Amino acid sequence: MSRTKQLLKNTSILVVAKISTQVVNFLLLPLYTALLSTAQYGEVDIYTSLAMIVIPFLTLQVEMGIFRYFISCRDEQSRQQTISTGFAVIGVVLLLVTLIYILVSVCFPFRYSILLYFFYLSQTISLVLLQVCRSMGDNFSYGLSSFIASSLAVVLNIIFIAILRMGVEGILYAAIIAQVMSSIYMLRRTRVLSLCSWNSIDTSVCRNLLSYSVPLVFNQISSWAINYSDRIIILHFWGMSLNGIYAIANKFSNVTMTFFGMYNLAWTESVVRCIQDVDSVDYINRLFELTFKVYLILIIAIINILPFIFPFMVDEEYHDAYYHVPILLTAMFFSGMAATIGSIYLAYNKTKNVSITTTMAGICNVIVHFALLNYCGLYAASISTLVSFALLFIYRFIFVRSFMPLTCSPVRLLPQLAVLCVAWLAYVEVNYPLIFLGGLLNLYYVYKLATEHGAGLKAMFRRK
Repeated sequence: MSRTKQLLKNTSILVVAKISTQVVNFLLLPLYTALLSTAQYGEVDIYTSLAMIVIPFLTLQVEMGIFRYFISCRDEQSRQQTISTGFAVIGVVLLLVTLIYILVSVCFPFRYSILLYFFYLSQTISLVLLQVCRSMGDNFSYGLSSFIASSLAVVLNIIFIAILRMGVEGILYAAIIAQVMSSIYMLRRTRVLSLCSWNSIDTSVCRNLLSYSVPLVFNQISSWAINYSDRIIILHFWGMSLNGIYAIANKFSNVTMTFFGMYNLAWTESVVRCIQDVDSVDYINRLFELTFKVYLILIIAIINILPFIFPFMVDEEYHDAYYHVPILLTAMFFSGMAATIGSIYLAYNKTKNVSITTTMAGICNVIVHFALLNYCGLYAASISTLVSFALLFIYRFIFVRSFMPLTCSPVRLLPQLAVLCVAWLAYVEVNYPLIFLGGLLNLYYVYKLATEHGAGLKAMFRRK
């Protein structure tokens, strides 16, 4: 199978699994906003947001090292060494963190301490097993397990929130049960435990895994600073209710994050596997420009559609979230493109460079947020997110050219960016004729993309 066919196949499997669940989640938004107060929704958002910074410390990002090195293994012994050593490192870290957590929770009791422990532990185990699925090239199991977890969580949320009225506690229970069931499925599907052996634990493999993975912990911390430090600042200065409004605004941009994230998983695997090919630079550059244009089309389409459906999906209490959505959607565009470049760093084993660029963007996010806090209020959060992701994209694009000649033509991309500005204006003014114009221009770029890249894609499909 050609590289592009494999990329699209993997992306399709992952996206279908995620998008189907996202649709269900959006249909349930009226239920959540009706039954949970803004304060409760803000509290849940804090717990889920903290997962992005808690889980990297629980695994040291060794699951990413397992993925990177497992797909390079050429024999059964090296696969056993990679899995056994990776699982051993994660097991030791989890044991140490568990002991510390027990001590802290006994000395400083806090609400939901037991539930939160299993909430983060279940997500950690599920995340590691998801990377194992990717390592084995079993993207079907990856997608299906994600669908199982998300769908089961939705069903349990309906039971626990709408029927049993358990509030925040019910959401935590639903998440734990869903992740446990998903993990059981992956264990049975991959039979990864059969690769685990005490005799296969290797110190040199351990050093390689940690050398690759530990820098990614700092990358995740910085990514969290960009994505979720805003929640902490909002909570401190504006309270739980406004955090709930900001969380609803992020729900819409998270749709694109889901698609971009699933595509990037498949893209990372494709880049790692093709990096030694003689035409890898040409292949990566073609797909990079195509990705840029497709991401813009998706963002513009969502901005054009939302004025029609937002009032029906979100309770009036959350209406202020409306004006943050286009800012956050544009931020997710730059985030997605930065992640696309980040995959090239990972393929070249330059995880330290990934961390450096993300750290710079994270620092920028916090500085801009505080600088705008007294002038822009809640908008400081969405604007700082946009600025930091835009700069992250620029940082990575500049730095990647030091080891890989990545190209991007501003002249070819600026007209499409102008259409994004039209969509923004139409959205804010709720100007339906202008929205219609933006939609027509976006459809023109869909047609143009198909005609310009059709021949190139067919050629890449035929290439083995």
